Amino acid sequence: MKWIYSIKSRVTIAVLLMVLFVSVFVKNMLDEENVSDLTTSCSTIYQDRLLPESYIYHLSDFLNKKQRLIDKCNRQSDFNALKTLNEGFNAEIDSIIVDFEATYLTAEEAKSLSALNDNIQALYAAENTMQEKGNAGEDFQIAKERSSELIGKASAELLTLSNIQLMVGKQVNDDSKRIMAGSSILTRFETAILVVLGLVINALIFGVISSRSKVKQRPHLN
Repeated sequence: MKWIYSIKSRVTIAVLLMVLFVSVFVKNMLDEENVSDLTTSCSTIYQDRLLPESYIYHLSDFLNKKQRLIDKCNRQSDFNALKTLNEGFNAEIDSIIVDFEATYLTAEEAKSLSALNDNIQALYAAENTMQEKGNAGEDFQIAKERSSELIGKASAELLTLSNIQLMVGKQVNDDSKRIMAGSSILTRFETAILVVLGLVINALIFGVISSRSKVKQRPHLN
């Protein structure tokens, strides 16, 4: 009976160790997946949320500068005197929009960014009308009012884009918290398995030792 008990104990320990190995292996695989998801999440927050928010800020700043420039102009000659400065603003705006379009965009973001770009292109057309030679003073005022109107529409689209950034950013943050919570649960589960297996293995080992001790005390049974 001694050797049968010993074999059963060894088999039980081997099975428990195999369970432990498989559990740790699976947990490590899940951890790698969680780390990968978390890395992607952090990258998404920076590349596709923080950067676009900075683009929105700079676009709003340049639109405000253009509005102040337009407000200073009462006639065509005033606007033409600031032509170089205004063209610099336009070049900066175009560059930012290109960078913005290169980020990941939700369907709602893509729609709003497209509307923003349409408003800006219409603004450029209105500005061209303001600086055309031989343009009548009345036409200049109409083009000026049109430019201000388009800047207002563009600013409204920027506000929409900013609100989308906040909403999507919150979703990404919630996903990151979910990943961390899942990893924490797996770690606790692994710890619980280790404790239980340790107790079981310890009990089996002491059981084997106790059994051998009893057999030695009764050698006539061998």
